Amino acid sequence: MMRLVTLRAAPIGPRGLRSLRGPRSGHAVPARVRRGSAGRPHTVRTPVAVRASDSEEEEDFDAENLISSLINDNPEPIKRITDAANKVAELQLEQQKLNAELAALEGDVAEQQAAREKKAEQEAAELMADAEVRAAQLLLQAAELDELDVRAAKMRQLDDLNKIESVKAGLISAVGGVLSSLPWLFATSQSSVLNLAADLAVAGATAFLFGVVYRYAVRGDATNSQLKGGVVGAFGLTRGLSLAEGLLRGGWGGEQVGTAAVGLGQSMLLFGFCAAALELGVRMNWVEIQAVDNR
Repeated sequence: MMRLVTLRAAPIGPRGLRSLRGPRSGHAVPARVRRGSAGRPHTVRTPVAVRASDSEEEEDFDAENLISSLINDNPEPIKRITDAANKVAELQLEQQKLNAELAALEGDVAEQQAAREKKAEQEAAELMADAEVRAAQLLLQAAELDELDVRAAKMRQLDDLNKIESVKAGLISAVGGVLSSLPWLFATSQSSVLNLAADLAVAGATAFLFGVVYRYAVRGDATNSQLKGGVVGAFGLTRGLSLAEGLLRGGWGGEQVGTAAVGLGQSMLLFGFCAAALELGVRMNWVEIQAVDNR
């Protein structure tokens, strides 16, 4: 079997021949060299017939010997290719370094961003906690103010109720004092009805004042009989001694002293009746002698 193989022969010397050996053949392959117009040799493609026998003879020429001969003849392109390959390897290495540095920078930026976000979240949480604490304090203050308002309103209501009870106690005491003074005034009065009415008005006003003071004096301890007797005695002595002083100004005779003693006793009886009227009013639930605190 025969086939044509096109070979390129480099110029070799003045004879223009070069021996190329095929694989396992040992035959010389001639190469023709033509000279140009300037006398320089140049390569001519020459078809060469090569006989191939079996599968071993069908192989191509020795590529390694061919490449070696080409490199030995013209090494400059191979050198440029090698330099370019080295340059590409260096650039790839630099690119890998840059990629590693960029990844590290990106990691640092991500860590810094995460740290800033975490710090912002912590600050926001602290601000929220402070706001909640402040809101709780304000709510507590508002609740305390509301409680104070409620207490103040309750105190005002209690004061109003106590004032009403004091007025009621004064009226009951005034009625008891006027009723107790009528027999004495009718028995001792020698003047007109106008003077009698004036005396009754004075007795009623004194009894009213006694009722108000009596309630305020004993409302904290309504079962203390000594305190009640002390209030009656203080009012009776004050009024009786004032009457006795007026009667004894004209002299210390027996009649004047007796009249002063009767006046002192009448004053004690007056306020005694007032106190009795108040106790009756308490039993009849007409008046509250104790302090009003839970109504």
